Amino acid sequence: MTPIETRLEQLEQQLQLITCQGRRERRIGLACALVLGSAALVGFTRAPQPEVIQASRIEILDAQGKISCLLSSTPTGGQLDVWAKGGANIARLSSSESGGDLALWNSAGKPVAGIFANSTGGRVEVTRGDGKIAAFLEATKDGSDFVLTRSGSEDTAMQFSVNAARTEGMVNRANGKQALRFGASDKGAAFSVVGDSEKEIAYVGCDAKSAGMFRIAGTNGTTAVECGVNMNGGEFRLAETNGTTAVECAINDGGGELVVHETNGAGGCIFGNTASRGGFAEIRNHDGKAAISFEVQENLGGRTTVRTSTGQIAALMDQGKEESGTVQIYAGATRVAALGGGTTGGLLNLFNMKGKAVVVAGAASDAEGGLFSLRNNSGQQTVRAVADPNGEVASYSNDGTSKRVLMAP
Repeated sequence: MTPIETRLEQLEQQLQLITCQGRRERRIGLACALVLGSAALVGFTRAPQPEVIQASRIEILDAQGKISCLLSSTPTGGQLDVWAKGGANIARLSSSESGGDLALWNSAGKPVAGIFANSTGGRVEVTRGDGKIAAFLEATKDGSDFVLTRSGSEDTAMQFSVNAARTEGMVNRANGKQALRFGASDKGAAFSVVGDSEKEIAYVGCDAKSAGMFRIAGTNGTTAVECGVNMNGGEFRLAETNGTTAVECAINDGGGELVVHETNGAGGCIFGNTASRGGFAEIRNHDGKAAISFEVQENLGGRTTVRTSTGQIAALMDQGKEESGTVQIYAGATRVAALGGGTTGGLLNLFNMKGKAVVVAGAASDAEGGLFSLRNNSGQQTVRAVADPNGEVASYSNDGTSKRVLMAP
């Protein structure tokens, strides 16, 4: 091949190479143009996403064009209403001056429930189909209240209240009057039954000392039966219809004690036991003063006492120190007569108002047989008569220094 032919062939090959490169560049440019055009088209069809949507009222409609949800503003804040398919407004969430408010209605448009804030906290209400409140739970300043109402009205049927100091409950009758009361505090718990007259007729709980107490009253509220605890143990009381105590039974330091009163609550009888000696019984007059008493005395012997209307001792019968019986008669506070026994036999003493023995009769202690003695106001013996050994009657001077004896012939 001549040099000229070789040169022409090289030029043709270079031309073909240039043509192929141009085609590739055109295809790449077309692809870039398509991509850029598509990006531009997409950029023109997508609007920029807003950060805030503002409106005074937003409505959401159903397929029939009716409002199913409504978001709006009110003078107190925002409000969201929801409608049922039938067109009834069934729910509302709104704001009030106290806070949030949620109300629910049934398909008939009657309120059935509500939750809202008030000045003391929150309140939850449940209502009947007639729109009247059936129950509510409400926060108070220092606790809470739970109330159930009676059907056909909003009268309270049952109420529970809780505060910082105590818990209380109440159950009412159909006429609205209280029937039961119960509660608890730091002093204890109590349960109370209230009669038709609104007076308490039964009580189980604590007394003022936080001890147990059981009480039953008549329809007028007057206590008829009472059972409780004192510092020594149990106590029981029965009362008349006017409240006057008729019977008392209690525990004291010595043991049991039973008291039966008259209708005025003063007189009657008392039976009991002392701490160290034993039992006693006492019969009282209308003024509550002891008229007759029976008791165990210090030497563990018996004693019976008869008293005047003022309570002073009139007569006394007891076991003396020498293990023998005595009978004593009193005038006021002074013993005027005494009949008793001694180591030698019986003895009778008569005393003046100074308490001095003026007549002494009985078995002689310094001789055998009987003895009779007369004494002056000072207790000095003036006349003495003794049976044995030979029988003797003697008189003495007032000072007892001289003696005159009268002998049997």
